[in-house]
Amino acid sequence: MADTLTKEAILSRLHTATFGQNLQVIASTASTNTDLRRLAADGAPEGTTLIAVTQTGGRGRRGRSFFSPNGGIYLSTLLRPTTADIGQITSCAAVAAARAIERVCPLQVGIKWVNDLYIDGRKVCGILAEGELDTFGKPAYILLGFGINVAPCEMPDELKNIATSLGNLCAPPSRAALAAALLEEWEAAYITLSAEEILAESRRRSILTGRAVTVLRGEESFPATVLSITDEGHLLVRTATGDLPLTSGEVSLRL
Repeated sequence: MADTLTKEAILSRLHTATFGQNLQVIASTASTNTDLRRLAADGAPEGTTLIAVTQTGGRGRRGRSFFSPNGGIYLSTLLRPTTADIGQITSCAAVAAARAIERVCPLQVGIKWVNDLYIDGRKVCGILAEGELDTFGKPAYILLGFGINVAPCEMPDELKNIATSLGNLCAPPSRAALAAALLEEWEAAYITLSAEEILAESRRRSILTGRAVTVLRGEESFPATVLSITDEGHLLVRTATGDLPLTSGEVSLRL
């Protein structure tokens, strides 16, 4: 049976109050976050969701391109929180996406702080949070973009050792079923999970604790060992000059 990713196929499986109820599925776009930003500026409600069958200009953190092969899920949701900690929201989204993948695949999903999902040492999902402030400096909206590699695929040479696809690890799930599971888990986590619950699951799923990493902050980079995730959701690392909590930046596993 063909893996059909359509609005009708997703809605027939979806049980949410808000997320995905205002849903658009398009054949192709450069970036679902960019398109959803325009809808947000026009007043689209919270939970509005945009899914692309293919994505030609996906973005990751630090302005990098995001490999978006045909057969993946490229999904962005719109939030309009009254207060917002983008780091906390990203952690919540990572927990939700991990739960959704495990619902439809017999796999165990780990989280690489703060926005990547890994299985067996290789990345299968990236999450990008972007926000816009109003004239009072409060969040007007936040965009959460999810990119999940689903169909079996041959990774480019530069990604073969660090990224993979669900379909390379098990029977590929229905993308409509995975999209519906993601929206359900994301809505449930966003509405009901406390900061403590998000932190506990982030710690349990962390693939970095105890690992040697390279920390990238702006133009500087330095080696460190990951100690833990702090109660504030920061990554605590040990460096040559002492322990340091990371509130932003990026860590690269030293393989």
